[in-house]
Amino acid sequence: MINNIISIPVHEKTEVIIDQIVNYNFFCPYCGIVLHISKGFNFKDSFHNERDFFFILSQFENVFVNPERLDTGYADIVQTHISNFEYVSKIADFEYFSLGASNDLFVRNMPPIQNYDVNYSGNIFENMKNWAWYQHTLNDKYLADILNYFGATISDIRNSQIEGSFYRKEIFQEIVDVLKKFYNYQEVSRTERIIYPREEIYYPTLANILHKNLNNKKNNYTFVPWKDSNLLPTLQEISNIAAGNMEGKYSVKRVLREINDPARFRIGALIGNYRNKSMNMIKIRIGKVYRNFFNLVAARRRIFICHKENSAYISELFRIRTNETLINFETDDKNQIQIDKFISVMEINRDALFIICSHIYPLIANILIQRGFRENIEFIDGFLLED
Repeated sequence: MINNIISIPVHEKTEVIIDQIVNYNFFCPYCGIVLHISKGFNFKDSFHNERDFFFILSQFENVFVNPERLDTGYADIVQTHISNFEYVSKIADFEYFSLGASNDLFVRNMPPIQNYDVNYSGNIFENMKNWAWYQHTLNDKYLADILNYFGATISDIRNSQIEGSFYRKEIFQEIVDVLKKFYNYQEVSRTERIIYPREEIYYPTLANILHKNLNNKKNNYTFVPWKDSNLLPTLQEISNIAAGNMEGKYSVKRVLREINDPARFRIGALIGNYRNKSMNMIKIRIGKVYRNFFNLVAARRRIFICHKENSAYISELFRIRTNETLINFETDDKNQIQIDKFISVMEINRDALFIICSHIYPLIANILIQRGFRENIEFIDGFLLED
């Protein structure tokens, strides 16, 4: 079981996301990572095109890429984390769900989370009248409906920094169930004029309403220098956290989304020791990997075999839409994907082959293992790097 799944909304710079994943795995080896890649992600300003980026992501066993791609912004970050949670809950077993950002980095080793139900600052909203979004919160019709439903009042509203907060899986599931009933992010995106960081209100408020006696650590593990208008931690602050001089803090935000940003370099090369690995992952030899896999497919090598009762589930996962072409892989009487059909389709749709190779296949293999079918899977090893 994964101790802690960290949810990251992703909207720019493929190389920075890869660096962030390597950073997480170095300082937080007990975590899993679920990425929501924005519908409007701009690959033109990144080191990689979309296909290469997804391939590199597939090399990380603890990274889960949410196939749903929403527009991101103030109006729908709430929905983004919900989407990530619902997706990863179906394919991974974990204890805690954490909320992060694509411009944060760990700077010291974070131990497994235990003994707490939640961790959010839990500021009492009534005491925050100088908060920029105070009146927006009061005018939020969705929040008002939630309060009315539970017989709650303004005194029950809580505010918290989103980054570095966490919730026990079962508690966040309850929060998701309520928000799906009351909050319509599509309506907000289309017509609602009250746009503000709802995620800083909704999650802690619902946790407070649903469970009055939660064991709350009240110390988000991500340090954000709120007194700095740019929210950029100084190198001294980063060093203090790395040395353990800020109790309960393990990561920092904001780190600029530039691969050679001085703070990012310092964290990866001097505080940690993963910079070389990060750069090697960014520069992975993708062309040779593709050729290896194409050769295996041409040789009629088997894809995988599964129990008969699981074949319907697998067939559904293999329904992939690429460039207006729907590919549905059928199984034969031995529950094996029909290779001839596979190859004939691949010859005319290499994009689909890439998806099978880099993303869908590892995902299915992980699901089958988690469902107890390890002995019935025959893995393809041809897409692994070879000298």
